[in-house]
Amino acid sequence: MRDRRRWWAATLLVWLGCTTPAPSPLPAGIAELRLPSDAPTLLRLGVDEDATGRVERRREVLAGLNRQLLMPPPDAALVPELYDFVTVLAPRMESGVVSPAWGSYLYTTYQRDLRTERPDGKPRRSPPEIATVLDHWIAFYDIRPNPHVVAGSTVEGQGFEATQSWRTERRLGR
Repeated sequence: MRDRRRWWAATLLVWLGCTTPAPSPLPAGIAELRLPSDAPTLLRLGVDEDATGRVERRREVLAGLNRQLLMPPPDAALVPELYDFVTVLAPRMESGVVSPAWGSYLYTTYQRDLRTERPDGKPRRSPPEIATVLDHWIAFYDIRPNPHVVAGSTVEGQGFEATQSWRTERRLGR
């Protein structure tokens, strides 16, 4: 009788272990950076605020990007250079050279390195220096343009094109 209960208990435990799904770790997948506006708009915002010496609107943009990537907002001292990095990264993302997943990786890496190397944000790198760093990373990681991304297309446009190609594939199978 005792052996039979142990057998049933063991069978029940094995069955429960096999049938209950394991909890999935959050967040699932790769975070993908979505820029709030196009490259010229981001550049214009940065130039306007640099002229006045304010950082409020740039801080809002960066706080939104950090929120997408589940990170706290950047320190005020890092906002000008980090925003310059985003303005240098934006045209590369729009042209399809850098994917949203790679964009999130490069953005978080630059922010981490900036916080570690220069926590006060000084001396501030110029946009050409930032472009050199970004180009070096693109070459180092061998990031190549995605042939399926149309240059200048928006996220909404890419979603529409993906849905359209999916429907075309389904239609061909009929």
